[in-house]
Amino acid sequence: MAECEELVLKFKRHGYKMTPQRRAILEALILSTPEHPTAEQIHEAVLQRMPDTSLATVYNTLRELVAVHEVHELDLGQGVRRYEIVQHEHAHLVCINCQCVRDLSADFSKLRDLLRQHNGFHPVRYDVIVYGYCDECLESGRVEAWGAGRG
Repeated sequence: MAECEELVLKFKRHGYKMTPQRRAILEALILSTPEHPTAEQIHEAVLQRMPDTSLATVYNTLRELVAVHEVHELDLGQGVRRYEIVQHEHAHLVCINCQCVRDLSADFSKLRDLLRQHNGFHPVRYDVIVYGYCDECLESGRVEAWGAGRG
């Protein structure tokens, strides 16, 4: 699991001790990608290997990983925070029916250029979220037209 070892080294470079619980949290996060798990889902995965790991340990480790820019904390408008390992630029596609989250690789160079033209703003990170319906929900007919029944 080379990706895990790379994250372990980065974590240590920032002065954090790598405990067995933190390693298990990193591994659970890596294995859950691309599901964008919640802290509770990561905790459930860790408990299978390390039953004494507390939810507080998971939250603290995730907070530390976010602070050192190795993990993104996502608020996708679902009432929970989700987590993903920092990767390539991409948008998040969120189904407003089943709440699934998918990544869409994207080139944000035009967006960067547009933002730089506006008062010399220099963006460093983007959170692009697109809400709609996934193929499965559309095919199942379990969706209503957006805005139907709205005033």
